[in-house]
Amino acid sequence: MGLGLRRIGKTFVAQATGYDLRQPLTPTQVAEVEAALAEHGVLVFGGQPLDETQQYAFIKSFGPTTVATLKEIAGNNQNFFDVGTVDDEGKPIAGDSVKGEYLRANRLWHTDGSFNQPPIRLTALLARELPPVPPPTEYADMRAAWDALPASRQAQLEHLMVEHSVLRSREQTGMTAEKFTSDTLQTRKPVSHPLVRTHPANGRKSLYLASHASHIIGWPLEKGRALVEELIAFATQERFVYSHPWQVHELVMWDDRWTMHRATAYDGPHPRKMRQCSVRELEPV
Repeated sequence: MGLGLRRIGKTFVAQATGYDLRQPLTPTQVAEVEAALAEHGVLVFGGQPLDETQQYAFIKSFGPTTVATLKEIAGNNQNFFDVGTVDDEGKPIAGDSVKGEYLRANRLWHTDGSFNQPPIRLTALLARELPPVPPPTEYADMRAAWDALPASRQAQLEHLMVEHSVLRSREQTGMTAEKFTSDTLQTRKPVSHPLVRTHPANGRKSLYLASHASHIIGWPLEKGRALVEELIAFATQERFVYSHPWQVHELVMWDDRWTMHRATAYDGPHPRKMRQCSVRELEPV
């Protein structure tokens, strides 16, 4: 059986059927998923109770995996970035702890790993345990946002470069530099990426932004930062956004080259356990 796809968002996002992701993907299946991500941006695979070995085998099919080495948030398995309300031992993560402060920034609109060079290309997030009313994750279609800009505005933006930094996103939620380890400060220096990216599979252009995006390179800081904030606000209007209502054992996969996303607030008593893995670009962007 091939990959079945049904559009569930206004301009992007598809429900994907036909695959048991616990089984190794064939090269043909990998190619089908890649093509679907280029077209739909976000794929929702329901009923996928993957264990760690199966989820890692799945993501590894798509390229070099990202290693979660940040000491501020590292768990027991560096192949994954666990996002939730409890730690590896099931203990609640305190909101005022370093990890709690770091995770709070996931509520900002962001593109995974844009503070890296090469950045993250594809992300897969598995819902392992959810509260009775799960908080949704929101996704933004950065290609539709680009298409909606007037041609004159596109011409002004197309060749700009943006500085991205993990410190920039965290400072927006009150996490200051002294909360990071010296290793993080040394190894996660700011990087630059184009404001507009062209997808290699179809030649479509999109904005490339995130809460990690600090400012326009070569512009005065405040002017460049104001443009970044203006474009994020434009790209996250309701007409460009899909809100996903999670179910247990869903795996949602997205193309970081032309989507943004954010977690929504949840402070309830029931555990929320999500397991993220990703692959990076082969070359600097």
